[in-house]
Amino acid sequence: MASPREAFLSKTSRRSQWLARVLVALTLVGAACSSLPYKHAFVGSRVADARPRATVIPRREAPSVVVDLAPELMFMKRDRSGPVQMMGPKFWDEVEQQGLQQVLASNKGIVQVLNLLPGVLASQTLARLQGLSEHEWTQENNKGTILDQAIDSLTSVLRGPGKTAEYSYATHNGHAIKGAAGVIESLVGDAVLNLKAARYQKSNRIAKHGDTGSSIAGMFTRTPDGQHIPVGTKLRRKFAFIWYLTRDWKETYGGCLVDHGSGDARTIVPQFNSAVIFEVPRDHEVTEMVEGSPSRYTVFGWFYEVVPAS
Repeated sequence: MASPREAFLSKTSRRSQWLARVLVALTLVGAACSSLPYKHAFVGSRVADARPRATVIPRREAPSVVVDLAPELMFMKRDRSGPVQMMGPKFWDEVEQQGLQQVLASNKGIVQVLNLLPGVLASQTLARLQGLSEHEWTQENNKGTILDQAIDSLTSVLRGPGKTAEYSYATHNGHAIKGAAGVIESLVGDAVLNLKAARYQKSNRIAKHGDTGSSIAGMFTRTPDGQHIPVGTKLRRKFAFIWYLTRDWKETYGGCLVDHGSGDARTIVPQFNSAVIFEVPRDHEVTEMVEGSPSRYTVFGWFYEVVPAS
């Protein structure tokens, strides 16, 4: 008969062996799951052959709170005070199946997408924007010097009417948004995307306007799916895009989007990692930033389509 000490050691040994088997089994299951085909919820197949760009963090390497949502929360919900809201994964699935134009057309021309991209990518983009030096931002407004006003007038003549409303904010079009831009451009593979970051501070605002505008294709203008647009081709805005990157925003800060496109004015308060996408033209404005409020960061722009030759 075994002594109490031998019985204890034997029992401990069996437990250790059992735990070892469990760990091995879990490791094998994890390896098998990681080898399964992965449906990327954020990048459509249409951009597989697009031009080289900054590496995009795949969703399984940049987990977001979106992954942990209950399935019923991934579907559309209607907020009576604003546009139709969709969770990120559901939105990207709808775009992949129907195309962005049809998704917008089915929702009165405007949608608000919550948790648009993986949370890590949104946080990284915000950190990069906050870390930019002042000389990496360009102040844009139509209330500046006579030279500023002359440049705006010349731009409107060459490119058509665009920023006709009173506006002021700072923009950045560089390295800080490259990773996110590679994902965002996949929303419409055959459209030309013009994307920038914006920083709103005290007194910055945009008066009511419709975002109508046009541009001219340059030497290196291409669509995300690789189609080259001939130099001099006239382009016009088709969809407007705003991705909000500031946390814990309050309406009292200002910097809120006011949608006038559905009759009554509807205020949309920025939410971190949410986006508002709408058809152009559509009247809207951005309320004036209040003194003492934090800086408001967004990535915004327009998808352009080729104007048919007359």
